[in-house]
Amino acid sequence: MRKLIYILFISTFLVSGCNKQQSVSDRLLNEVEKTIVINPDSASNLLKGISSPEKLDDKTFARWCMLSGKITDEIFTTILPTYQLERAYDWYSSHGSPDEQVQILIYLGRSYFADGDYDRAMSIYTDALNIAEKNKLNNLIGYTYDYIGDLYRERFMRTEAIKRYETAAEYFKKENNTDSYACALRDVGREYAQIDSLNLALEILTIADSVAANTKDVEVTSSINNTLGNIYAMQNKYDEAETYLLKALARGRNKMPNYIALIDLYTESDSINKAKELLFQMPQDNPEYACSIKYLYYQIYNAEKNYKEALSNLEEYVDMVDSIVYADSQSKILDIESKYNHLKISKEVDRLKIRQQGYIIISIICIITLLLIMVGYLLYRKKAKEKIQKQQDELHQIKIDLLYASLELEEKRKLLDTFKKKDEKYNKMQEEIFLLATNYKELQNKILIKSPLFKELTHLANQNKPGNNSPLITDKQWKLIANEITDIYPNFRSYIYNLCPDLQTQEFMYCCFCMLGFDTNAEAKLLNIAVESARKKRFRLRQKLGIELLNNKLSLREYLIENMR
Repeated sequence: MRKLIYILFISTFLVSGCNKQQSVSDRLLNEVEKTIVINPDSASNLLKGISSPEKLDDKTFARWCMLSGKITDEIFTTILPTYQLERAYDWYSSHGSPDEQVQILIYLGRSYFADGDYDRAMSIYTDALNIAEKNKLNNLIGYTYDYIGDLYRERFMRTEAIKRYETAAEYFKKENNTDSYACALRDVGREYAQIDSLNLALEILTIADSVAANTKDVEVTSSINNTLGNIYAMQNKYDEAETYLLKALARGRNKMPNYIALIDLYTESDSINKAKELLFQMPQDNPEYACSIKYLYYQIYNAEKNYKEALSNLEEYVDMVDSIVYADSQSKILDIESKYNHLKISKEVDRLKIRQQGYIIISIICIITLLLIMVGYLLYRKKAKEKIQKQQDELHQIKIDLLYASLELEEKRKLLDTFKKKDEKYNKMQEEIFLLATNYKELQNKILIKSPLFKELTHLANQNKPGNNSPLITDKQWKLIANEITDIYPNFRSYIYNLCPDLQTQEFMYCCFCMLGFDTNAEAKLLNIAVESARKKRFRLRQKLGIELLNNKLSLREYLIENMR
């Protein structure tokens, strides 16, 4: 009885302690939510007051993740790791509003984007779009398209990125979201500049500049001015570039990109004194600027042909860059370790909620699973190696059979020529030669279809590449095709040039390509031409070779194989 009372007392104490902790966390999160808009830096410090957020219940933890994402939007801190945002989305997907669901999905997509998992990020952004469009959340639709544009930009798919940024701009315009509308237009202009459409980029950025005139956010106007300045510099319009870059420098908090752009501009326009004056205005004792300042000194000294000082500053710059790269790599390693440790702790907390003995069971299951995966992988590798070896052996045997068949066929033909009289023995010999020739052709075809080159081209022909504007066959593959065909069909080159002695090299390679046996649809896809063009190409080749296919069922390849000895 006393033991039961003790257990009840401890349970009550723990529950009341958890409730007390929970109420403290709620009050702190309420304070963070109020402070974000006014002072995001203070809000970030308040949020760090929750030392072990993983121990919060699902609802409070989801709210903590949401507020952390909003702070990231304001002061550009590192986005939360994916596993934390996945847990937050699990709660919001069941209990949150559509607005909250889309927001947390955007943060989750950004986290996967930061990890380099672009396919997963795209899938999450698509889910966010579906919810936002269903509920007509235009602002969130715009933000989602904007982040999808960032994905395409990261993959250097400029045209696709432009389409997404333009769509984002349309939705922001509908909602009168001036800042985001201007930024989306700025992104469109940047992408057009990247594909050398500078006039179009300037046209769009001029619109962005006029839109940004109605905003109070100096960072937006500064960013647009910086972009305009850089594009004018690309057009060698130095006066216009200087005007906009000076505006950007005067307004924005992040001065460094504007300093660099202006000094580059002055260096290119031989205004070395201006470059020096601006360089001396930069905060020389700011560690964040030290590396860039060294490089700018190098540029100026190099422009002045003071190569000794230029080299000295370049060496210091390289040393700093190496140090930064090393520190960055160490930081990334620590970040990965931190994410792993957080994940490990959260799993341990979950296990403790179930039972203490689960540690051993889960460890055993993990080890067994890992061993099974390793065994499975080794078996798969072994099977793959055996399959490759078997294919090589089969190909080698076919080549041997082909050689023997070739020799036997030649012997039979020579023997047939010795017969003067067409008797029964002569006819029997002809039948044997026909069977040997048929077998020889089958062996040649087997070598062709089992060759890695043929399999590679077949795979390319079966692929679907929307928007492709170049042939799928490379120059190297054309040479391999010619080598493969002339190796399998030794008499092919002499036979083709006997038909047409003045045949061009490219036309001969196309003859070799026809011997692969692809239909006109596959040929059109591989050569990146229309199907009708592929038919005309073959027809013109037949005309040049003087080949007339009387039988419509007989293809050019079949004709060449049939008539070539």
